[in-house]
Amino acid sequence: MKQNRMKEKLRAGEPVFGVSVMIPSPQIVEMVGAAGFDWVLLDCEHGTLTLESVELMAMAAEACGITAIARPVTRSPEHILQVLDRGVLGVQVPHVNTAEDARRVVAAVKFHPLGQRGLAAGTRAAAYDAHGERRDADRHTTRG
Repeated sequence: MKQNRMKEKLRAGEPVFGVSVMIPSPQIVEMVGAAGFDWVLLDCEHGTLTLESVELMAMAAEACGITAIARPVTRSPEHILQVLDRGVLGVQVPHVNTAEDARRVVAAVKFHPLGQRGLAAGTRAAAYDAHGERRDADRHTTRG
């Protein structure tokens, strides 16, 4: 499982700083990391990011040691799953307005028995391994 440095710092009571990016550019993510930020938000709701660009930008974040978080297009479980399968370490879900909305989002990011997320072996999120993804992902996924 990939290390979520942002979550580790938060658990330690340390502040974390990041930048929202809406332009599909792994190079911008590398610049964010080089500037010393802890995380980058890949905004699919407001920007022009595709699933392919999210994956490339998540790879850039991992390479420069920062945490990639994605804002999916909607709060639907399908859109949440799509960005998580591209290797981001958390989601900032739009339009969560009720307790029921929040429960559905939690179910979408957690594997059974804690939630309803589907297992996708062969993805970046699973490190291309059918066994490691489910075992560790619930512990490391950040919700925002």
